[in-house]
Amino acid sequence: MSARFAIKNSIRSKLIASFIFVVILTGAFSTVVGIMIINDTVVGQAYDSVQSNLSTAQFIYDERINVIRIAVEHAASLPDIKNFLLKKNMIGLTARLQNFRRDAGIDIMNITDPAGKIMIRSRNPVQSGDTAKDDLFVNYVIEQKKAVFGSDVMSRTALLREGDDLADQAFIKRIPTPHAQQRDATHDDRALVLKAAYPVMDTGRLIGVLYGAVLINKNYEIVDRIKRLVFKDETYDGYDYGTATIFLDDMRIATNVKSREGARAIGTCVSEEVYTKVVKQGKIWLDKAFVVNNWYISSYKPIYNIANEIIGILYVGILKTKFDSIKQKTILYFLAVIGVTLVIAIVIAVLLIQSIFKPVRKLVDASGEIAQGNYHKRISVDSGDELGYLCDTFNKMVDGIVERDEKLKEQTQKQTQQAEKLASLGRLASGIAHEINNPLTGILAFSSELRDDFKDSEYKEDLDLIVEETLRCRKIVKEVLDFARETALEKQHANINEVIVSTLAILEHHVAFHNTEIEQQLAGDIPEVYIDVNQIKSVINNLAVNAVDAMPAGGKIIISTRFDTVKGDVVIQFIDTGEGIPPEHLEKIFDPFFTTKETGKGTGLGLSVTYGIVQRHSGTITVESRQGTGTTFTITLPAR
Repeated sequence: MSARFAIKNSIRSKLIASFIFVVILTGAFSTVVGIMIINDTVVGQAYDSVQSNLSTAQFIYDERINVIRIAVEHAASLPDIKNFLLKKNMIGLTARLQNFRRDAGIDIMNITDPAGKIMIRSRNPVQSGDTAKDDLFVNYVIEQKKAVFGSDVMSRTALLREGDDLADQAFIKRIPTPHAQQRDATHDDRALVLKAAYPVMDTGRLIGVLYGAVLINKNYEIVDRIKRLVFKDETYDGYDYGTATIFLDDMRIATNVKSREGARAIGTCVSEEVYTKVVKQGKIWLDKAFVVNNWYISSYKPIYNIANEIIGILYVGILKTKFDSIKQKTILYFLAVIGVTLVIAIVIAVLLIQSIFKPVRKLVDASGEIAQGNYHKRISVDSGDELGYLCDTFNKMVDGIVERDEKLKEQTQKQTQQAEKLASLGRLASGIAHEINNPLTGILAFSSELRDDFKDSEYKEDLDLIVEETLRCRKIVKEVLDFARETALEKQHANINEVIVSTLAILEHHVAFHNTEIEQQLAGDIPEVYIDVNQIKSVINNLAVNAVDAMPAGGKIIISTRFDTVKGDVVIQFIDTGEGIPPEHLEKIFDPFFTTKETGKGTGLGLSVTYGIVQRHSGTITVESRQGTGTTFTITLPAR
């Protein structure tokens, strides 16, 4: 009795442990997937938001340039400006430009003659007569007779001609900044300006060039407007949630990013990593970046002058810590839900198993009584489910045994006959057990035979489906076993060209390759490689079949080999002219069970097995593809 209870308790423990393991495994997998989804969603929204914010900031920046353009265009079209020029009335022209500059809120408004000589410098009238021919904007208008507007850089010399106050406004000390590139310069006295220049014409003749500019250095109009419109002046943990900055080269000249002391971080510099990508390479940065004293999810965009030279950077960013906090809270809530669910699932599993083993225990006890000859033992039926039915059947079985035992005692002859029946039942049970030992093989064998017998009957399609699905099940089981099992490599020295030729010799006769041209470009100076020939043949076979599947209407496969003398590797390439692989699938094609084929056409294990085989040979496999032009798989195997 104790031995039976030990067995029973062992089975119960195993079942409980199995249920708990499955529940915990499912919970762990759900947690990992959930965290990945949360991370992608939260961070993805942050990057989308910053990218949209940068577009808005660029619009505000361009709008300010457009306001200057409209003002200068309007001034250039005024009749009195033209009349003053034609009559050489410098006093009237000076007064008119000074009034217009103040009304328009423009820092600089000057006019030159057709040769680029300064006629009037409205901010500093005593400075005139010098040339502005080297000014990009003035020179453009003189040469093209067209208006031009955009961003520009003014030197200190040019600023001093406009006035000491503008030169002082432009002067900014360079402040050492973490992660920024190191430079010997202690300051920058240049100015980034928004500028517009227009031709003043008289009957098709250029009589002057009018230009106006606004300094951005220490001018916070644009960056603060971006902050108000885009980020609503929101703060988080004592910091501005969103910030904007305009850089001259790598230095902040207008910003609402704060230093640790709470002042605007004028003079601090962009990180070297961002500077390299944005200024040196001319690309947009969309990633996290260290900004003065904090990490921001940031976007940086080059600012160009009219000569298409990068002269500065436009930046917007949002605090990374806020999104980290949102992500952490979301993950904690998710983990709490998963944890509660796991506990409930485990409790339910334990209770369920206990409810199953309660009637089982009764069956074990009753079986022990019957084994000792007590045929009057009965089991109470407490439920109407399968276990209740089992208990009821057990009671009926006992009644049958009692009835049969009484009859056996009365009739010796019937006793012998009954024993023979029981022996026959035993043999039948043994035969059934033998037949179901390999169910898939049995199903396949009999269904194939039935299909042949009924090939002209109405059941043929049903039998074909049985055979097809059985073969598919067996193929799936085999592929899963191949993927999970790591058999020992049986390596030998072999010539990879010979392995490829022998493998293709078999494939070329396959019906799937009839519409496919296979071109072999095998180099003759290939050294031997130390490989498991059968497994490498499997790799070649799999890549060739995949290439054919990618060319349903036919095409061409180029298989080439070469020896990389620098790395000492043998390189094998499979190039097809198929449909190509979508970019979003390229990073997933080696993942287990990932497939783009129709349901039933593949398990998604072929390339995973291929990848594993190449890795176990200390090699590499990569893929390049463009939709509509084909795919190239490249395998490298060490020759040494």
